[in-house]
Amino acid sequence: MEDKLYYATSKYVDGVPTNLPDGYINIARDLARVNSKNEEITSRDGHVLGYMCNFKWTLGADKTVTLQCAPNSWKMRNSFRKFHAYRNIMFENAGVEGDEKGRYGKTIRPLLDSKMDFSSAGTNVLDPITWTGPVDSTTGLPNLRVIDGGEWSYTKLATTPIYEEGIPIDPAQDFWADAFNLHICEENVVTGALPGLTSGYYKSVGMIHSYNLDRMEVVTPTTAETVSGPSNPLAALISSGNQATGEIIDIAEDQELEQPPYDLDDNGDSIFMNVEGFGVSKTTGGTVSFNTFVPAGLCRYFLSSGAQGYLEVTVLGKVLCKDMA
Repeated sequence: MEDKLYYATSKYVDGVPTNLPDGYINIARDLARVNSKNEEITSRDGHVLGYMCNFKWTLGADKTVTLQCAPNSWKMRNSFRKFHAYRNIMFENAGVEGDEKGRYGKTIRPLLDSKMDFSSAGTNVLDPITWTGPVDSTTGLPNLRVIDGGEWSYTKLATTPIYEEGIPIDPAQDFWADAFNLHICEENVVTGALPGLTSGYYKSVGMIHSYNLDRMEVVTPTTAETVSGPSNPLAALISSGNQATGEIIDIAEDQELEQPPYDLDDNGDSIFMNVEGFGVSKTTGGTVSFNTFVPAGLCRYFLSSGAQGYLEVTVLGKVLCKDMA
C-alpha cells in the first residue's frame, strides 16, 4: 500500500494558501484517500489501533514544531472499548443491525479534541497533497493537487434527553433526543442552551472524560481500614520476634494510605494530549525529523510564528495500542 503522505502547512482553497500554524492531521482518513481503501482505527471488537510514523518537516530558519497525540493510556484504550460497546447497544436498542449501520460505520471515528473541526468545510485539518508540476513562475506557488475526495464522517451518537434538575418539562419546547459528536481528549462540551432546552445539550463528548465519570473510582483505604498495630498476625508473621515489628507496621500503614501516582480527577491530567515530538530547524533552515506513535491516527501540530513549510509522513506500521503499552 501507499505509506507516504505529503502536506503543506497551509490550507489551499482554490489555489490560495492560508497559513495553518496550528492544525490537525488524520492519518487514517488520508491513508484511505491515497490507497482507495477504508481504514478503521479500531478492531471490530473495539480495540483502538495506532500508527507508527516518521514525521519529516521542512521549515525555515530557527523554526520549531511540536506534535501532540492522545495518550496511549489504559484510560484512553478502555474508553474506546466502552464507547464501541455502548454504541452497538444504542443501535441494537433502536433495532439497527449489521449492514444497516452502513459499510463504513462498523467502528467509531472520533475527533482528537473539541477544537478539531469536523465539518466538510473545516479549515484546521490538513489534506494530503500531490505535486502536478514545478513552481508556478507567476504566482510562486507550487502546482499541486489537494487530495480531498470521498467522505470521512466522524461518529455521532444519540441519547435520551438530559434534563436539568428542577426544570419543568415543556412539550412545546423540549426535544426527544440529544445528539453529539465524540472527541478523545479534553472535557465534555455543552452547548450552553437555555434552561429546559435539552436537544444538543452536549455538543461534543470527551471519551476519556466520560469514561472517568462512568467508571468506579479507585478506592483508597481510610485510617479505619489500615493495619493499626503489631497485633496484626499477617504483617508480623515473618518478623516474629524482630524488634522492628512496630516500625514495619507503621511503614505498612503509610503505604496503604498512599494515593495512586497519577491524577484521579475526572477532568484532570488523563484527558489531555501528550507531546510526542518536538524539533527546531537549523539557523539556515532545513528538515526536522522524529518518529512518533499516533493512537487512532489523530495528531495536532504547532509551528512557531511565521513558520511555513512542508511535511512528509511515512507510515511504518499499524498496531493495536495495547501492544505498544
